[in-house]
Amino acid sequence: MASQLQNLIIERPLTLAAGTLTLVFATIAYQDYRYYCSLGPHGLPNTFQGWIKQLKMTRKARKDVTVPAPYDISIVAGPFDNETHLPTDAARGLKWRPGNKAPQIPNFVAPQRQTSDIATEEMKQAMYNYLDSIVASHSRWLQTQKSVLEGPVPAVGIRNFALLSDAEKPKVLRATRGEMIHIHPPDGSTHMIVSLADQKSVIETGWGRRHRLSGGGMLPWNYTFIYAPRNEMEFEVWKVIVGAAVQFCTANLERREQKE
Repeated sequence: MASQLQNLIIERPLTLAAGTLTLVFATIAYQDYRYYCSLGPHGLPNTFQGWIKQLKMTRKARKDVTVPAPYDISIVAGPFDNETHLPTDAARGLKWRPGNKAPQIPNFVAPQRQTSDIATEEMKQAMYNYLDSIVASHSRWLQTQKSVLEGPVPAVGIRNFALLSDAEKPKVLRATRGEMIHIHPPDGSTHMIVSLADQKSVIETGWGRRHRLSGGGMLPWNYTFIYAPRNEMEFEVWKVIVGAAVQFCTANLERREQKE
């Protein structure tokens, strides 16, 4: 056996090197695939085909998700993007996220999840309850629906979005078919659509980042990942950001109604 290996090294070094590299690559790919599956259910299938699909998405993905504004806002901004819907007073305005350290987030294009600082089950239930109350208090414009992005997960969206005219549909919500907020059951993180001005504040103060497909042609720049609340204080901040997302996403409809 040893002599056969020696002969292979001497006579066919390229063949041996190619075989070794193939084995190494296959091992790394398999480990990455297993890690992908471990993140739980999401919009893509938890299969090898799903893993391959998210790999293909990297061609349209960005890595500058924690840069506050990697765009010319005068070019990419839509209606109300320059407006902040977050509180600006010193008492309620966004401050640095305690600890000033982001949770661990795998580099997959999808799913976008955090694997540290995960919310408790009690916290996630409180978050769902709050979204239910938001929908109830804005029932003219909002509804609870199954997420079109994450699969069988409840989401907040514009009521009867598909029935609205093109002029009535906020442009920023067309790629998500009216969906503006959903919580990720495995970790308690949230995807929201917020104004670019508010997104800048969220990133600068350490409460979230963009999705890797934000601004890449598949999702709007506004598509934002908000870290899971770890305690009651952070839950209050999360509720403030939710309120800003709702105000931004319904501004087009409310102001159009006022004109009429």
